[in-house]
Amino acid sequence: MKSLKYALPILLATLGNAVLPTAAQAFSFTPLTSFTDSDFQNEVSSGAFTELFVTESRIGNNANNGDRELGINTATGAPVAQGQYKWLSGTASDFLLQYDGSKVTYSVDGIALSSMAFTGDVSKIFIRTRGSGGNKPLGSVALTNLFFNGQAYTPGLTSNGTNSGADVDYLAITDITSPFTLTGKSTFTFGNATPSGSQLAYQFKVGTTPSEAVPEPATILGLAMVFGLGTGLKRKLAA
Repeated sequence: MKSLKYALPILLATLGNAVLPTAAQAFSFTPLTSFTDSDFQNEVSSGAFTELFVTESRIGNNANNGDRELGINTATGAPVAQGQYKWLSGTASDFLLQYDGSKVTYSVDGIALSSMAFTGDVSKIFIRTRGSGGNKPLGSVALTNLFFNGQAYTPGLTSNGTNSGADVDYLAITDITSPFTLTGKSTFTFGNATPSGSQLAYQFKVGTTPSEAVPEPATILGLAMVFGLGTGLKRKLAA
């Protein structure tokens, strides 16, 4: 009987873990059709989303000096790490974003930036692309071969600027946890007149959303079974 007494806590813990939901592969890609920069700002101002950090690739001055092309930024847009990159029109460049809960690593075509200025859990990423147009040189940006923790999102995300103006598009990755790795390819396409600054760009806006964990019915039933089993065993041991 003594062995059963000591085995009871172990048995209950094992059964409890078996019925708890797992967060593995719980994330999902969510296309945000018609979502705008104003909509994103409303998410932030309402408290529905809190930015932790932003990584950015932009056209800059498209040179290896002067205006930056790559950056890891604070939520207010202040760069904590930055780099230079010369984009070739129509040529895909590999990118990688990693976050381990304290360190951000961002690289484009092997040019790596890193920062340990951020600490905290994350639950959502807004991916934003911007194609240039209007009275600015035409340009488009495409993100393809997207993989988040090894899971592919084949549609990708593309913004094509037009003569009538810039084109901004959003994609969200929801229900995520850290650490995470996001990889893919980015392609800037432009003509003889090269866009400048952030007229052609993409960002990964990483942060958190308020959440209240509500157990699923199956989880509640499983925990009730564990409790009932534990009560029955205790009564037998006490008899």
